[in-house]
Amino acid sequence: MPSANMEDYLEKIYLFTKNKNRPIKTTELAKLLNVKPSAITDMAKKMSKEGYIIYEPYVGISLSEEGEKIAKKTLRKHRIIETFLTNFLGMDLDKAYEEACKIEHVVSDETVERLYSFMNKPKTCPHGENIE
Repeated sequence: MPSANMEDYLEKIYLFTKNKNRPIKTTELAKLLNVKPSAITDMAKKMSKEGYIIYEPYVGISLSEEGEKIAKKTLRKHRIIETFLTNFLGMDLDKAYEEACKIEHVVSDETVERLYSFMNKPKTCPHGENIE
């Protein structure tokens, strides 16, 4: 099971590679996560060893099948939580985003599914992205 930190990396890699249709370079990921490129390289080696990513120096980072599965699951949790925080608790979108980033790593799948059902299974999150 990946750490919360790894889940954040996987989420960012997933969104970037999906949008750009190419691997993400360590320097690009460092900017997105606001960390030093050396920290990205260290984490990439670890995540590659654990089978979550495919790391090719000078090419970039892409997700393995397992990494993509975890990234999608984490992102879905984030979107459901963020939707709940904005639509039901009236939180400002920036604050809801920050809180969802924290909560997504500790809340159970069962709780997220109950939240999703409670909200009548919304199709999109506050950013207009698909939840499914």
